[in-house]
Amino acid sequence: MFAEGNPEVLVVGAGPVGLLAALDLAKQGISVEIVDSGVWACKHSYALALYPQTLHLLRELGVLDRVMGSAYAVRTLALYDRDGLHAKVRLGDPGDPLGCLAVVRQDVIEDMFEHALREAGAAVHWRHDISALQPAPNHVTATVDRLERESRGYVVAHNEWVVGRRWDIQVPFVIGADGYNSRVRRTLNIEYPEVAPAQYYGVFEFETDAKLGDEARVVFGDGTSDVLWPLPGGLCRWSFQLTDYHDTVAEEMKDRLLRSGFGYFPTERPKDRTEGSPNKYPAVLDEKHLTDLIAARAPWFQSSIGRIHWRTVVRFERRLAASFGQNRMWLAGDAAHLAGPVAIQSMNIGFFEAHELATAVAGILRGQGTLADLDACGDRWHSEWRRLHGLEAHLEPTPETDPWVAEHAADLPACLPGFGAESARLAAQLGLFSPPVLSKTAVP
Repeated sequence: MFAEGNPEVLVVGAGPVGLLAALDLAKQGISVEIVDSGVWACKHSYALALYPQTLHLLRELGVLDRVMGSAYAVRTLALYDRDGLHAKVRLGDPGDPLGCLAVVRQDVIEDMFEHALREAGAAVHWRHDISALQPAPNHVTATVDRLERESRGYVVAHNEWVVGRRWDIQVPFVIGADGYNSRVRRTLNIEYPEVAPAQYYGVFEFETDAKLGDEARVVFGDGTSDVLWPLPGGLCRWSFQLTDYHDTVAEEMKDRLLRSGFGYFPTERPKDRTEGSPNKYPAVLDEKHLTDLIAARAPWFQSSIGRIHWRTVVRFERRLAASFGQNRMWLAGDAAHLAGPVAIQSMNIGFFEAHELATAVAGILRGQGTLADLDACGDRWHSEWRRLHGLEAHLEPTPETDPWVAEHAADLPACLPGFGAESARLAAQLGLFSPPVLSKTAVP
């Protein structure tokens, strides 16, 4: 149940970004409630790596040790094509023990945040939906629906989720980390246009004798960007862009909804945008198709393909909200942006959006800040995402840039695991110049 009285902040959405926002606020002594319409946290999802920048943030929040105990450290990003290696990027500062990508599954990250949140005196309200938001000058009225399972049917019994209880709360601030179909974003009437066509990826996690060490590999092909991740326990993950694949059912549903005025293509859980079941997979997920993809795009991968632990097709849309919020309602993570899969950008950068929002909101509640601080935060991150999506401030080759790297410069912002000054540092290792973004205040 909700605590007595109204919280100071309502966080909508209990994915990784929403959980971090709630934890950050709770640790600053702010009363916070966090809700999610899901039944429980996700059990397997695409996101699997934390940036060096993210690890430093988690250390500030006191939860780093829980993550690193389950993590596989990747310290090098290698750039390949079908012919082999072309360039390497060293991640993090030399000598920094956190100068690595920590490969750890999203469900582990979410479990860690939930545990830390309970220790901080808060908890996720699963099966709670926000059915309406009404902003006012000094607060937001949120209608909370508690969902309950009800048995229905006479001839054939079945269960449905129904609203068991409905009530209103008034909160000074709302943080919308509620993903692709964000109620917060739709309440604010913020447009969420595509900035590039959607991409489908075939994802395979399997046992292998590959010796990948501390290296992740991005593989460029003819209009494709694939990625090979080392995983703990003798596993790896290949993610292949499927240029000829289309989910006709999903595309038809999306078109019908758009024609009907219902908005964007829905997913049951925005953080689990996957297709396939344990017993039935589309043909693109057959083991033969996996071996064909490797032979065509990465023939240098001669390692074994053992038991496949997980396989799925994931649809990645690339979108950017027209703004990241206004007044007392703000967005973070997938509610504000969607990105391609290679660099796990939406989650990692979403953490910092949530952190800055939590810091600004806490300052305002203590009388040490103004709503203008939230405007500045939204402006910074919107500009950074315009750069990451290639809408402005493109990476520029220099006379020292390798021709192969220069050829792929336009693809690299979506592949480098960093943002702001760190992204520029990674690009510089490849001989690329990263011009500043056009923002009043730059992302550090």
